[in-house]
Amino acid sequence: MEKVAVVTGANRGLGREVAKKLAARGYRVVGTVRDVAAGELMRDRYATEGLAFTPLAVDVTAEDAGARLFAAVPDGVDVVVNNAAVLLDGFDVEVVDRTLAVNWYGAVRVAEALLPALRDGGRLVNVSSGMADEAGLEPALRARLQDEALDRRGIDALMAEFRGSVAAGARSGWPRSAYRVSKVAIDAWTRHLARALAGDPRRLRVNAVCPGWVSTDMGGPAAPRSVEQGAASILWATEVPPDGPSGGFFRDGRPAAW
Repeated sequence: MEKVAVVTGANRGLGREVAKKLAARGYRVVGTVRDVAAGELMRDRYATEGLAFTPLAVDVTAEDAGARLFAAVPDGVDVVVNNAAVLLDGFDVEVVDRTLAVNWYGAVRVAEALLPALRDGGRLVNVSSGMADEAGLEPALRARLQDEALDRRGIDALMAEFRGSVAAGARSGWPRSAYRVSKVAIDAWTRHLARALAGDPRRLRVNAVCPGWVSTDMGGPAAPRSVEQGAASILWATEVPPDGPSGGFFRDGRPAAW
């Protein structure tokens, strides 16, 4: 059976590199793109190398994003890489809303839509960040995030609380970075999802990955890691065996600090 992978944010940076490497490993890759022309150029270029890439003009913040992705993999999917993200300047309610729309709500929308389509041994990889290390959070907030009873609804409530604190001009124990908070949410949700799927007969693996500070449009030219190095960290998680780790946070194939 043809192997299938979905990669969000596939037309630049880490997403593009991960998509190409998965295609080179024999996957038919469905990649979400914001730039249709760039996606079509990728498809045509990869086709000359015998690689299968299908660009899908999907904005992960759109209400129908999940349904459109599900429809694009009618026979199921083996790997989902939740990569699409934004890192915006400033810190106000608008920045919080725009960041959470992509990095939190968009990522959850994609994953929840595609979970039913994941085949036996399927892998969901949530691209996180070293900025999500919870050791630097205030103890009370860290305890709430690490509570094993915390689920998707609880994380949504925490994100609403964060937004409310920014709107009110009160720090309330939250970091002053919408990007960091969005990735903290992704990590907490990764832990919850792995627990929730532990008894699933499909033996699904769900992990978060830190690619490091990578020299991309987002990371900037001063970043010390190449896009190939960052992508390799993500690709490792796409090949975790069915009895491998789930619910962890990894960098370069090794456990990283929450």
